[in-house]
Amino acid sequence: MKKYVLGVLLLMLGALGATVLADSTSRETSVSPSKLESWVTVRDAREQAFSIAVPKNWKTYGGLFRFSSVDARLVVDMTSPDGNTNIRVGDSTVPPYAVPGPFLRPGPRVAAYASGSVFATKYGQARFGSMCQRLQVTQSQAIAPRYHPPGGGLIRTTGGEAYFTCAKNGAAMAAYVYAETTLVGPGGPGSNWTVAALGSMIAPAEQAEAALAIMQHSGGSLAINPAWMQMQTQLNDQAIRQINASTQATIAATNAADAHQRAMISGLQNDSFNDVINGVSLKVDPSTGQRYEAPLGTGSPQWVNGNNVVVESAMSPGPGFTQLQTVVR
Repeated sequence: MKKYVLGVLLLMLGALGATVLADSTSRETSVSPSKLESWVTVRDAREQAFSIAVPKNWKTYGGLFRFSSVDARLVVDMTSPDGNTNIRVGDSTVPPYAVPGPFLRPGPRVAAYASGSVFATKYGQARFGSMCQRLQVTQSQAIAPRYHPPGGGLIRTTGGEAYFTCAKNGAAMAAYVYAETTLVGPGGPGSNWTVAALGSMIAPAEQAEAALAIMQHSGGSLAINPAWMQMQTQLNDQAIRQINASTQATIAATNAADAHQRAMISGLQNDSFNDVINGVSLKVDPSTGQRYEAPLGTGSPQWVNGNNVVVESAMSPGPGFTQLQTVVR
């Protein structure tokens, strides 16, 4: 058990550097990013952990968000001036997970292992579901991981990608997710897993190829500060040796100071990702106040009747059905 935990600590460090998405799609793009946008380099202002190129005049938000001495998560979120294209490298709202067991039920930070392709699909459903309508998965496939070796035995990594279509204000949209997930342990109870690489984009369908090129260029420019990496490696070593009291106090103070930033980045995804990764959505019947954990659907309205039968339909299934409302946890 102990060696699994130590493996996760080491992988969290690797995941930060591996969020680079220089070649994030299996479909080659012929669009040159240099011809599409002018670029500026931005740097993480909070810990000086990294620098990355982003399109000039785009709205950019992100940085390194620290949740513990060994859990440092990166996100860079970019939105075009017209607001129609959004690109994200990393995602600090996605935590490391423990695999559920008899004494550990699914919930926050607890979920069955999701391979790269499965995670890419579920993440896309969570991320894009509130950004457009009629979201559909057009393709989801496993591919060889690009930033971590596949490994074997008790540490192994899988890669995957998912493509989506949807509509926004009547216009056709296209979306994409690339993900790598790393499993530490045999896969059952006592195992842990983390998202080791992640990139995603959504854009008008006619601009999708250009958005993919921008995501590739931006992700490929990400550079980790060697001085920061050395500091983080020292923190990791301290964690393996059970981090002394003074280090714990420093991290606790940092966490307290960062609470409002963590709340801001959590707002980037207006959904309960823990529900999505476990395949359910919390709903409430507004007429009775009764709550339901309904299976995660395609994004269409869900309805319930007096016999507690839940149906997903764009229109009311008939008399006696009440439309369920989503509960934000």
